[in-house]
Amino acid sequence: MNNYKFGNYICKLREEKNMTQSELAKELDVSDKAVSKWENGQAIPRMDTFEKLAETLGTTIDDILSASKDGIERICFVNNFCSLMTIEVNGDVFNIKFDECKWVEIKETDLTLRITGDMITDSDFEEVKNSATNLKEKIISKLTRKAMKFASEYPLQVNCTYKLTNIKPDSVVNIDLDVFSLGDKTLTYNDFLIAYPKIICECDNVELLKVKGKNCKEVIKKHTRYGLESDLGFGFIDMIISWPVRRIYFRHLCKPRVIKKNILKADYYHEKYDEKEGKQKKGRGCLFAFLGFLLLLIFTIFIEPVIFIESEKPALVSADYSTITYYDDVYVRIDELPEYVVPVTFLGAESWDDARTEGLSRFDQAIQDNKVTQYKDYEGKTYLWLVENYSDTMLTEEETGYDDFEEHYVYVCEKPDKSLSNLI
Repeated sequence: MNNYKFGNYICKLREEKNMTQSELAKELDVSDKAVSKWENGQAIPRMDTFEKLAETLGTTIDDILSASKDGIERICFVNNFCSLMTIEVNGDVFNIKFDECKWVEIKETDLTLRITGDMITDSDFEEVKNSATNLKEKIISKLTRKAMKFASEYPLQVNCTYKLTNIKPDSVVNIDLDVFSLGDKTLTYNDFLIAYPKIICECDNVELLKVKGKNCKEVIKKHTRYGLESDLGFGFIDMIISWPVRRIYFRHLCKPRVIKKNILKADYYHEKYDEKEGKQKKGRGCLFAFLGFLLLLIFTIFIEPVIFIESEKPALVSADYSTITYYDDVYVRIDELPEYVVPVTFLGAESWDDARTEGLSRFDQAIQDNKVTQYKDYEGKTYLWLVENYSDTMLTEEETGYDDFEEHYVYVCEKPDKSLSNLI
């Protein structure tokens, strides 16, 4: 008797009676794993159980033994991929639950295999984990849990179509869950994960023909939101600009041809993610911190002075230097500063204010270093002293004259403020 053919036949009879492995095990007073091993061809029941099995399935021992003889070619599909997997083998459709198998008769050794299914949820995994009865099963559950740490982060689920060339009869085709990350390619703090069915079997070649994302809309929405959250530190304008760009990019990542290209390199990405996960996260954090500092520095030095030029440089000088507008007062140019004038001090110190010139661009005004200081005389008249390129003059508090500077101008207010005389 061929154990594999035996398992295939009792599996077929059980499904015809719409019984699960658990229900059959309960009828025979054996464990679920015992029935699973029978159908996988790993064991056969004892003689007393054999008779009860034939009776439960509505057949005879001779019929089972006859169907289990050599001469029928078939392969076994094992679902380690999802909670409920649907496979289409050369046009025939079969449903397989997680951690169960299905023996399928084949007429040719070249197969086209289309795989679809829902991801295993945490509750599904706990059920599998709790049902583990020996060390081997617990180790398998642990490995499955490692893969599920990715799946819990809501990856892009992919249905695949494979071509299996010259597969060996009576062989086992394991359909496993493989999850890998595109990492920094998504330009967000969250990794872009792709989960797909991976084929492990004995055949000459396994070729990936077609792929299709199952939950593209949800994944695009999720990563677009994460992208907006990562842009919060850069401002509202950056969020508005990056939102459509990110959305277009995530749509691109969900295209079948792009998914297929990345799956073909899945081992590379998976290895990269496992080995460099910690370094990548640390590196991303340092990179974003550096970029943030660099942007802040550029804004402070170049952009902020241009944006706030009017408030930072209040004194407005005419293009021909004939007048100055200073705190809403207009000053006209004169030849020289009178002999008896006193500087208007701020908290006891002479105050120099920034000045900007009409007719220049905002950037040119921002990089100007012209400054003015205010004087007054005993008659209440106010004067301004303008010095070009103030930082180049090396002006000190002890210097009271103005003839030492090559570029300087003196102005008097057209409408003197009489109240200034009270300050003397």
